[in-house]
Amino acid sequence: MRYITSTFGLMTVCALLGAMPAAAQPLPRFTISVNGGYQPSTTSFDDRFTFDLNRETASVDTDYSVDAGPLFDAGVGFRIWKGLGAGIAISRFSVDSAGQAEATLPHPLFFQRNRQISGETTGITREETGIHIQAQYQLPPFGNVYVTLAGGPSVLDIQQSIVTDVNFTEEFPYDTATYVGVDSQRVSGTATGFNAGADVRWMFTRNVGVGGLVRYTRATVDLTRNNRTVTVDAGGMQVGGGVRLAF
Repeated sequence: MRYITSTFGLMTVCALLGAMPAAAQPLPRFTISVNGGYQPSTTSFDDRFTFDLNRETASVDTDYSVDAGPLFDAGVGFRIWKGLGAGIAISRFSVDSAGQAEATLPHPLFFQRNRQISGETTGITREETGIHIQAQYQLPPFGNVYVTLAGGPSVLDIQQSIVTDVNFTEEFPYDTATYVGVDSQRVSGTATGFNAGADVRWMFTRNVGVGGLVRYTRATVDLTRNNRTVTVDAGGMQVGGGVRLAF
């Protein structure tokens, strides 16, 4: 993440220096951005649930990881007065990640003689959709280069797979069990957080250009299934680049 941020900063400085001799263009009233990008932030969380097995209580502990992955982002902005304006952006992030499950299983023949099994979880996905409402400020242009600072509340919707059951095999005399896999179900949750970032665009013509985006967004989301709640962090650092339109 440090490398990505440093590279983006160097590109911005070079663009500003290269554009300085050119005549500044007036600030546009409307801006549109479409970006392909990457969410380099990673996060993790854990969960525990129990169920009845052999007239005792079995338990399953799961550690989840959410890896970095690709991002799509699109936004519009409207300048209200001088450099001040408002905007809205929508981001979409999706990734498949692996986790680790560990279960404690009561013995079918003896009380208080538990067996331990563990293994990697599969089929665990995370999808995040963010709606970012922004107050915006456009700096005075440097030739054909424009910088917009933005921030405000974000609404993050999460679709997350969570483990609902563990699968195993056992054979007489049942002193051991073998991990096979897990069953999972997708649950959803929505929460309000925040976003802050900057957009730099280099306009080839008055209306068309390219640009880069750096944004940080964060929210804490509760995922609930059958009175079982899992709390997860959503969002993170987002970087991207793409087409810019201005009118």
